[in-house]
Amino acid sequence: MKLGFRKKINRKYTLLVVPEGTNPVFRFKFRFAHLLILLITASVLLCTVLILFAINRYHSGHIGRLEAKLATSSSPISNTAVGKERALDSLLAELMDLSEKSKTIETKLSELEQLEAELKSVTGGSKTPSQVKSPSSNNAKAPSSEAGGVGGESIPLSEQDIKALIKETKQEISTSLEQMPDLQQRLEKMSISIEDYKQAMRILPTYWPTTSDRTTSEFGNRRDPFTGRLTFHSGLDIGGKIGDPIYAAAEGKVTETGHTDARGNYIVLTHPSGLKTIYMHLEKILVTTDKSVAQGDTIAELGSTGRSTGPHLHVEVIKDGVTVNPELYLSKPGKEEE
Repeated sequence: MKLGFRKKINRKYTLLVVPEGTNPVFRFKFRFAHLLILLITASVLLCTVLILFAINRYHSGHIGRLEAKLATSSSPISNTAVGKERALDSLLAELMDLSEKSKTIETKLSELEQLEAELKSVTGGSKTPSQVKSPSSNNAKAPSSEAGGVGGESIPLSEQDIKALIKETKQEISTSLEQMPDLQQRLEKMSISIEDYKQAMRILPTYWPTTSDRTTSEFGNRRDPFTGRLTFHSGLDIGGKIGDPIYAAAEGKVTETGHTDARGNYIVLTHPSGLKTIYMHLEKILVTTDKSVAQGDTIAELGSTGRSTGPHLHVEVIKDGVTVNPELYLSKPGKEEE
């Protein structure tokens, strides 16, 4: 039997390929063993391909299921993060609203106290006049809906600033009403000579700095007009037209002029009272450093240079190196006698 199988294995075969026409016939000679090896090899390769295909299908399906599971599990996490961020923004907005409401009571008190002390300081201890009008008690910090540009340097609120704002709001609500009657009574009893009063008004930044009286963004915390985040606005924005005159709010000296990406063209005035005023986003500067100016002198033209959304003046008042609310001093045109 072994001999018969061996003969079969060694048996030779000839494969003839007969082309059409007169072309020669091709002969391929091979043993049965070669054919058997070829068939076995082809079978092994086919099986291998089928196995690999099945494995690939299995892993592809498994990967697809894992991706679907990952997407499903990550969605709640993403939604939770977004929800927390929205909740935080909502809480900050509510805090701002509460702070603004408390300021309508507290602002008049603090403004009258600061103006009283300032007038005493610059008039050698004289008392303030009974006719001095405090700025409006409306202390909303959001930019006005009226047309006009807003801007200024972006100063983000830190976590410590937010905590301080919460604490300050609570204190303002509980103490303002108690202190206001006493201060108002004091101011009604105070008097000052007309000449001392006029001199105090010349060296304090009480002169409205441009022809427009349209406030577009007030001093204090607000939502930044570029990022929408809660930030601190260090001055008062007054809308207007490009080229409108800018006036010196008080007599003093030009101590700095220049240009930055945030301020645009700007001027810094130093006044005999020790205060400083800064005028930003100017179209054109009309004074030079070290020049003395009188209250009401034209020092620049209104513009929209620097970090600004449109034509406006950003004016700041600095006392002892700290920005304070310009509305403590500035009087709008036509309202000085109200």
